This record gives sequence, structure tokens and C-alpha cells, in this order.
Amino acid sequence: MKSELFESLVQRFFAEYLQTQRGLSSNTIAAYRDTFKLLLTFLAQHYRIRVDQITLKHLCSDSVLGFLEYLERSRRNTPRTRNLRMAAIRTFVRFATALYPVSGFLTNGQRILAIPTKRTATRRVGYLQRNEVDALLASTNDTTWSGRRDHVLFLLLYNTGARVSEALQVCCKDIRNKSVMLLGKGRKERVVPLWNETNRLLRRWSDSNGIAPDQPIFMNRWGSRLSRDGVALRLATTVKKAAEKCPSLAQRTVTPHTLRHTCAMHLLQSGIALEIIALWLGHEKPITTHLYIEADLKMKQECLGLLQHPPATRSRGTDRQNSRLLAFLEAI
Repeated sequence: MKSELFESLVQRFFAEYLQTQRGLSSNTIAAYRDTFKLLLTFLAQHYRIRVDQITLKHLCSDSVLGFLEYLERSRRNTPRTRNLRMAAIRTFVRFATALYPVSGFLTNGQRILAIPTKRTATRRVGYLQRNEVDALLASTNDTTWSGRRDHVLFLLLYNTGARVSEALQVCCKDIRNKSVMLLGKGRKERVVPLWNETNRLLRRWSDSNGIAPDQPIFMNRWGSRLSRDGVALRLATTVKKAAEKCPSLAQRTVTPHTLRHTCAMHLLQSGIALEIIALWLGHEKPITTHLYIEADLKMKQECLGLLQHPPATRSRGTDRQNSRLLAFLEAI
């Protein structure tokens, strides 16, 4: 099988199949792209060839298993990340075998598809206590532009329970009538109410920075949309500062998703029904929300008014080969 055919298959997979035929979200396509960048680099090193010399015969069950082992051992990826990478490979294999059902690759494809999903341990939900949220929000620097932006962003994440990718897509036009429209997984829209304070700060931030209706609210210093890695870095810096006044935070691993869990837990502790929380968070299945009950068996009725008012506070780079295919993936 010629390398030109493999290159064409990968390009058609991303440009035609994932985007046009499947209509997958940009986040899903980006995750598939990252998988293929890692896979192609691994295959080139494994077979000691250039990326542009890779053909379908190099994609077999042995090489895929080697790639999965590389993810866990060398990159220290979790089984969950391993399974997500494998899901992308399976999708490509089904696409390729449907277009070119030649006997050689058909056999390889069946063996790849037979690789099982690795079982993962159920992770304990991590969330913050109310005093920890207060300390976090109070530790943003309101004397700097980035500090004020961080305060609004962290408050929005806690208020809405939005995924960080959802919050970063919010534009001025999405803020309306003390609510925000979020675009979730599967491009499903949902409207989440805002506290008066959150609504006020969002509008003041947008007005003071002259943000246009179709422009993302949260940008970096260069005027581009803030990245997920950028949010994680800013949050980690703020948590470290907050730990000086709230020592319990020093022992916590706090990510943007922690604020999503925190919102859900505080809603649950306030007596909100699971079905409402599922809609609030954009869970496709309400059963997903049950993990929050398991995480907090000692729900207190006195927390009923917690969410009625806002808080009383104000990628590692790698060297890559010169390759047309990698350049194509980088451009996605």
C-alpha cells in the first residue's frame, strides 16, 4: 500500500468524514488530531522511517498495542486517556476498511478493532468547600487586566458548572437576561442562570474591553481566545496564592473541572433535584449525575441557601519531523 494512499486516507478522514459526514464538534476533531500526531510520530520511530513513508501495512495490532503501551509507560497517560486515543484509532480503521476492503488491511483492521478497552477505576469526585471557593476568588489580582479576567472566568465556571471549553466559547451575545447560553458536547445548547454579581461582572468586563457581540469574552494578552492550558495555568497560580490564607488548598489538586464538580456538589447539597443538575451541567444522561451523591453522603439541609447569592468576595512542545501529513494535522 503506497504512502500516498495512507496520507490521502488520513486527510479524507479529517476533512470529509469527521467534519462533513459525521459533523463532529471542533473539540472532538482536535482530540482525534492530537491522537494521530502522536500515533504517526510513534510509528515513524517504531519502524525507523519518515512519517510520509507510513502506509496502512504499518498500522497493525502489534504497532497499535505498542503505541498504547507507549502512552501509558512513557507519557504516563491514564487508562482513560488510553481508551480515548484508541477510540480515535478504531474510528479511522472502520473508515479505512470501508473505503479499501483489501484482504491484507481488512485482517489487520479486524485485529485492531478486537483490542479491548482497558477497564478504569472509578475516580473520586474532587470539589471545593465554600470557604475554599471564597479564598480562590479573593486571590485573583484585581489591579491587573489578567487578574480581573481570571476572577470573572473562575466565577462563571463556579456559577454555571460549565466545562472550560464551553466557557471559553462564550461571546457577548450569549449573555442575556441574567443567563448565559452554553454550547456543550454534541453542539447541544443550554441556558444557565447567572447570579446578579456574575452577570454584572461579565457585562462590565465586556463593556470596559470593547468586546464585540460575536467576540469571545475571555482572551489572552495577544487578543486570541484563551486556551484551556492557559486557564489551567492561571488557576494553578491563583490556587497557590489562595493556599497562603486557606491551607487546605495546599493539599488539593484543583483544575478547571474541579469548579464544575464544585458547582454540582453545592447544588446537590442545596437540595436541587438530580434531573435539574443534569440539565444544568449538560449531562446527556441523568445517571451520570449520580456520582455526586456517592461523593457526598452527608448532605446538610442548612446548605439550602448556598447558591442563592454569589460568594462574598470579590503543552509541552516536542520536536517533530518535517512532514506533509503532520503539517496537515497541525493546521486542523
